Amino acid sequence: MPGAPPVECAKYTSIDFMLTQTASLAGVAAFMILSSCYKIPVSATHAVVGASVATSFYIRGNVGIKWGEIISIVISWFISPVIAGIIAGGMYYIIKYSVLIRQDTFKWALRLCPVFMCFTLVVNLYACIYDGSKYLGLDKLNATEAFLISVAIGVAGWALLTFPLKNWLPNRAKRLYDKETIKMQKRLEAGKAPKSHKIKDMREPEVAENIKELPWYKYFWAYVPEDRLTKKVFNTLQIVSSSMLSFTHGANDTGNTISPLLAIWLCYESGYAFGNAETRDDTQLLLGYGSLAMIVGFVTLGHRTIKLLAHEMTVDMSPISGFCIEVGTAFTVLICVKLGIPISSTHCTVGAVVFVGMAKSTSEGVSFGTFRKICFFWLLCFPMSAAIGIGTTIILQQFL
Repeated sequence: MPGAPPVECAKYTSIDFMLTQTASLAGVAAFMILSSCYKIPVSATHAVVGASVATSFYIRGNVGIKWGEIISIVISWFISPVIAGIIAGGMYYIIKYSVLIRQDTFKWALRLCPVFMCFTLVVNLYACIYDGSKYLGLDKLNATEAFLISVAIGVAGWALLTFPLKNWLPNRAKRLYDKETIKMQKRLEAGKAPKSHKIKDMREPEVAENIKELPWYKYFWAYVPEDRLTKKVFNTLQIVSSSMLSFTHGANDTGNTISPLLAIWLCYESGYAFGNAETRDDTQLLLGYGSLAMIVGFVTLGHRTIKLLAHEMTVDMSPISGFCIEVGTAFTVLICVKLGIPISSTHCTVGAVVFVGMAKSTSEGVSFGTFRKICFFWLLCFPMSAAIGIGTTIILQQFL
């Protein structure tokens, strides 16, 4: 149960344990709802660990808390955004060199779209197959076998998709291009001026001739405009990467945030402050409940943090940038999930946004004022969730 204290070494009574986990849930829920109302993307995993450790420390002191593991988890919160950012930024540079600096960017985007799609599929398949479902026997496969199966399926998918995409993808991109152009023209004719970054996006990129003649290493710093039609190709790719990122969020965040509730249920069923969730089928219902709760949260409050990351933290978020950010975040989270590290998907996403924004080499690529505000709330996440958790524990103790 990632995020919860290691209960196997704690001298809890079942009542104490259920009390601490209930208080942890209260601390996490209160802080997450408050942060979402203020459009701040904070880490549910961060909050779970903070509340769980604080309530456990309040009830039983230092007994049962593995501080070495806690420190390693905290360190991962600072390292993971950098790793996700490096992967996302590297992905953007690959696209910049293979597509954006070419003379016919639309043609090269169409050529490489199946390759990028295959890569995304292989990464996601490997995460599902390696150490996967015991019901399907996937847990018996080693890393090499899982990788070979993933590559085989990914290559087969690439071969099957190449021909259908050859005609469908350019036609879809052109339809989206024309639809967007007509929509913006109607808004301008009606006197409804769009936002400045949308007006900039409507203009065709004016690439100076000397940009195309730069030495290869200078493209690392040079800003290369993104053709509108080319971006529509990556619009399709972003559907795939968004699905992959949603999967990783579910695999990571649901397990981390539902762990206190799962611990309460196991304690209630067994009467002991420990239990093995993998041997029980009823725990799958709780994971399903957690997934449903994530959907409700996304529908009700998720749009606030989406707006901040997509429009306030960076004003140049394009399908190309979004694809790189989602792949970098998903890749990092999947690796850490397999390693059993309670990583923050939110931290990884923010790190990827910052690195891709800097990789674009634009003066307005990243709003560092917004980034500082997010970091400030990150620092508050641990103590605030801990304080709310302890406060809830004190209140609940009055009824026991």
